[in-house]
Amino acid sequence: MVREYGLCLWTFGEIAFEEKCKLAKEIGVSGVEVQGNLSQDPVELQAALRKHDLKVLSVTPDNVDISSADEQVRSSAVQYFLDLLSWAQKLGAQRICLHGDVGKTQGCGDSAKDWDLLVKSSSTILQKAEDLDIEVVFEVLNRYENHQIVTAGEALCLLDEVKSEKFNVLLDAYHMNIEEPCPIKALKKTKDKLGVYHVADSNRQAVGNGHADIKGQIEALHEIGYKGPIIMEMTAKGPNPFTPVKDGNYVEVVAGYYKDSLQKIKEWDLAKVSS
Repeated sequence: MVREYGLCLWTFGEIAFEEKCKLAKEIGVSGVEVQGNLSQDPVELQAALRKHDLKVLSVTPDNVDISSADEQVRSSAVQYFLDLLSWAQKLGAQRICLHGDVGKTQGCGDSAKDWDLLVKSSSTILQKAEDLDIEVVFEVLNRYENHQIVTAGEALCLLDEVKSEKFNVLLDAYHMNIEEPCPIKALKKTKDKLGVYHVADSNRQAVGNGHADIKGQIEALHEIGYKGPIIMEMTAKGPNPFTPVKDGNYVEVVAGYYKDSLQKIKEWDLAKVSS
């Protein structure tokens, strides 16, 4: 198995896309997760990625509310994802991420209604994903970012209701550190429905800067036969977790995190975490 290693381009902040690609290549990853900014020309982005010999591992979406009780808001959010699928196809992406509106920590007050709206919206999005043969991975967040789907078990319940072969789960070591009693067990529970694994330490910094058992999680990936990408998603130390922009030269800090972490992750992954 040839593993693909990547990083999330949004963590470099507002610098030019070309510069982000250059940094990613220097760090040594084989691919990247691209921001789903529909105002950007996907053909131009694809050219920049090819120039730096980078593959699109996934596309992360804008923050839109697919389970809003406001029909207009919800309809607009679903349409964004339908447009994103077409945009991703032009980019050459084979996978997009789906999640709730980051920052929305409570629903309409009726959890059953919230769930029903989430299922219906996801089902509509997956119908088009199936037509385009694009995988959709639902990213499990945490209670401080969204009120729905904060554990692997909840994500699997959503997959059970939507029932699409193109629908899988994205588990993130940082989010799991907050919500899962045991991230390793969460990975094992997800099994072959794990589509993407995001990695950062417990403080969303470099591997080794926090207390998460990343080596144990890599071992779990091998136990379940996970063949998908390992995508790093780290930010520099500082307040406001919703922006990558921090004081000082945050881009240099994050690039350093990625270089150091990639070395550790590859060592554990390629050795299959032999003890």
